[in-house]
Amino acid sequence: MNKVTVRICGQEYVVKGEEKEDYLRKVGKEVNHLINSIMERNKQIDTSSAAVLAALNSVDKAFKKDFEIEAIKKEEGSVYQKSEGLKEEIKLLEEALEKMQKENQVLSDKISTFRNADEKGRLSKEREIKRLETELRLTQDSAKEYRDENETLSKLNKELKFELQSYKYKVLELQKKLFDTQLTQTKDNKEKKEKNPILKEKLK
Repeated sequence: MNKVTVRICGQEYVVKGEEKEDYLRKVGKEVNHLINSIMERNKQIDTSSAAVLAALNSVDKAFKKDFEIEAIKKEEGSVYQKSEGLKEEIKLLEEALEKMQKENQVLSDKISTFRNADEKGRLSKEREIKRLETELRLTQDSAKEYRDENETLSKLNKELKFELQSYKYKVLELQKKLFDTQLTQTKDNKEKKEKNPILKEKLK
């Protein structure tokens, strides 16, 4: 456990914690800044009252960070659901595209067979070839539409994944800020109870 001495409102306090010494000093410096800011805005207030107000402000910030994290998590969940839905749709389109490609191959094989056949029944075969060519063209057009739609959905899915990752980073950042705020509040209250008998009596 690390231990550092910090100065808050002219008094020295010993702060202990598992965190690094630089971090503990940063916490003490922030608490000192909060209390001094309150006292500068209100010259009539005493140190213990300023400490209570600083603690209230810290708790308020912590609660608001909680609400913000929850809101981002809900939005993140919505993006995640959209992404999963697009994955399923892309899968169905890929299956349809694969089916179309197989049908195209079958039609191409039939056309080649008719073209290589004897002249007997040439006219009827030519009509069949035209019909098959028309059908082939239609299936190729459908396959192209599926391919274009699949590419569009894949691009949208990538954008949603990027957005989802951004939300995760935001949540992590807010959680860190929330932890810092709660730690500041906890250590401030603990040290004030130990070092300031007036505040200790008020907090009872």
